[in-house]
Amino acid sequence: MYIESKVDIEVRYYETDKMGIVHHSNYVRYFECGRHQFLIDAGIPIMEIEQRGIVMPVVSVEVKYKTPARLGDILTVVSRVVKEPMAKVEVQNEIYNQRGELVCEGCVVLGFLNDATRRPVRIPPYVLEAFRRASKD
Repeated sequence: MYIESKVDIEVRYYETDKMGIVHHSNYVRYFECGRHQFLIDAGIPIMEIEQRGIVMPVVSVEVKYKTPARLGDILTVVSRVVKEPMAKVEVQNEIYNQRGELVCEGCVVLGFLNDATRRPVRIPPYVLEAFRRASKD
């Protein structure tokens, strides 16, 4: 399985420190923007998943910082799923600036919970099927 999605984000003033450099915590937010677009591109937006009674909590986040992003940069967030999910989905992320430089990379692992019981469940069949349709094996 291989699914990739991209979204562009302009670095906003409030995301930076006094030196105009993006605060490290914002990269996880950028990953979330990429994940949101990824699910839309895969044909299963998060709102639809939640309406069907499933929530996707973050289980772990790993970020490796390469070069700082700055106020006014246009960042491209690339999000990929390369392994078919079962109980968790692993989203690999890369963020590039407008010059094509790798700003950071990381991985976010999400689980699947039944919203009513808050108990873990396997990937719902309709989500897995959407991923398979979007896959570029």
